[in-house]
Amino acid sequence: MAPGDQLGESAAQLDAERFVGRAAPLATVSAALTGDAPARIIHVHGPGGVGKSALLRAVGRRAAGLGRPIIRVDGRLVAATPEALATAVAPAEVDGAVLLVDEADELAPLRFELRDLLVRSLPSSAVVVLAGRKPPGREWFDDGLDQISTEVLLRPMDPEESRELLARYGTAEPVDLDAVIAWAQGFPLALTLAATLEGERSDRAIGRLGSMPAADGLSDLLLARLGGREIADVDPDVLDVACVAPAVDARLLAAVLPGRPTRAGLAQLRALSVAEQLGSRTTLHRLVRSALRDRLRSTDPDRHRTIVLRVAAHLRQRALAGEPLLVLDLADLIEAPEIRLGFDASTTHYADFARPDDLDAVAESTGAGGTEWFARYRRWCEDRPRHAIAVRRATGELAALSLIYLADDAPAWADECIEAGPVLRHIREAGQSTAAVLMHDLVIVENPEDLAAAAEVIRVGNNAITTVVQARPRYFYVTAPGRRDDDGTEPLGYQEVVELRRRDDERELQTIASDFGPEGTAGQLYAMVLAEQQAEPLSATSDSTGSAVLAAVRSFHDDQALAASPLAPPTGSVDERAAAVRQQVAAALADAFTPSEPDQLLRRAIERTYLDPDGGHGRAQRELHMSRSSFYRHLQKARQQLADSSPPPLT
Repeated sequence: MAPGDQLGESAAQLDAERFVGRAAPLATVSAALTGDAPARIIHVHGPGGVGKSALLRAVGRRAAGLGRPIIRVDGRLVAATPEALATAVAPAEVDGAVLLVDEADELAPLRFELRDLLVRSLPSSAVVVLAGRKPPGREWFDDGLDQISTEVLLRPMDPEESRELLARYGTAEPVDLDAVIAWAQGFPLALTLAATLEGERSDRAIGRLGSMPAADGLSDLLLARLGGREIADVDPDVLDVACVAPAVDARLLAAVLPGRPTRAGLAQLRALSVAEQLGSRTTLHRLVRSALRDRLRSTDPDRHRTIVLRVAAHLRQRALAGEPLLVLDLADLIEAPEIRLGFDASTTHYADFARPDDLDAVAESTGAGGTEWFARYRRWCEDRPRHAIAVRRATGELAALSLIYLADDAPAWADECIEAGPVLRHIREAGQSTAAVLMHDLVIVENPEDLAAAAEVIRVGNNAITTVVQARPRYFYVTAPGRRDDDGTEPLGYQEVVELRRRDDERELQTIASDFGPEGTAGQLYAMVLAEQQAEPLSATSDSTGSAVLAAVRSFHDDQALAASPLAPPTGSVDERAAAVRQQVAAALADAFTPSEPDQLLRRAIERTYLDPDGGHGRAQRELHMSRSSFYRHLQKARQQLADSSPPPLT
């Protein structure tokens, strides 16, 4: 057999040809391999599907080019004993060895044993690269190990790298390639799945992905690759909530699934390899969450809508009660792309405060280094650095800089600034000083031709406003030399304050403002969720008995919601009003379904899903022996029949 004829060598060659980007992580490893940096133990971490294994293979190729011996260990294949670990690491006990450990999370129970083994057994010329989903623990930096240990957070690819990866798979340039890149969110796994979907030619597969429904196979394939069968073992009701809510905890599950036992389901969710802990809350891997939500939306849009509304109501309540950062979770429920807020951290940018060299970048970008307005800008950044919010690319370079602060936190000299002074006086005259935020002098250094990057800069900056201004401001004032058509302010109700038009010797300034109401951004975003879902607040009066009955069915175990139903009597305790509504639901079920077997099967679906204390969608689906899609079609038919058989509109 000639060299290069083996399947493994052919696969390795293709893998090398299709590897894209990762310049910074490879530079860190290369410096260790050549001895140009002291690091000898490198921890690569990041979410599933982000390309950690591919990076390890690239490191292996680079090490092989330097003539170093390479030892590969898969943490999944090492028995959880010190002896097995020592056996796996032993081949690296040679001069210049490069030990590549994939799936390092699987070795967590032996992490101290692994650390001591590497320190004790490997020569000083060795380099170790460990790849896993979780960042390294403190034990890797204690006792002087911080001198030779470093970590690398592997982020998803940027749009340019994503496009290059698809091109290396032979993908053409269909019109909607940008939509596919946006769907993949920079995750190499999603990009390669899209490029090779069902064995089709890449260009044909990619060409139809932009509008592909979740049921067409891609989401299921992605879920299988990222989540495997473990997702199937999670309580389906809990999983449905987790794919809608950006992060879940026991309080949220209790509010969205009233009367349902959710403790076991939450434990199952936390145990998933595609879940991450955010303090006391749990979030799913962004691609898994997106795929599950697409599937829920396509198979049962009514249930999806109900969960969105319940999650929104709960988040609004908590945001107003002292958890203001939950407005980001609330914003994440809005599906309109022009609303540039959201829970998910950016894969390409992050927020920060201004640094001294940022002003040089702004001066170079604007060409205004010698102007009076830039002198005022410099004073703000130097005297009030916490008012200067920067957005940076993942590599640290400045992408945008803006001034953001509460009106009652403005310095005394702000009245002298034409950007701030007129607005501050307007705010004081209106009696808004304790509830107003000012923003001005936004400078986007990002390439203006890269619209996707500019949009992400605005989204990250908006998130930063919410994080920095943790009070509940009602009034927002934004001042700029001109208004961008794509700045995302119109959907949030911003209007120009005409009397604040002004000009200095260099710029004509406009100020736009929005009154977010007594509930601030939480109330504004909640209203937008309701409008997008074409809904009134869950307790609002409905003029349709059918819709009121369906709402009562969905809230069957929530006394407060039932007591607020238009079906409830006007007087009595909460318990009494809720009991009266439950009686009406029972009567409506008896009227809607005949004794025939098909009708009773429909009725059973509603009762087992919504009414039985130990029920739920997953249990009902299993007991009715239906596939997920068949069950949701059956349940939708049952709900429609119940609504159609209800009496005329309420008066």
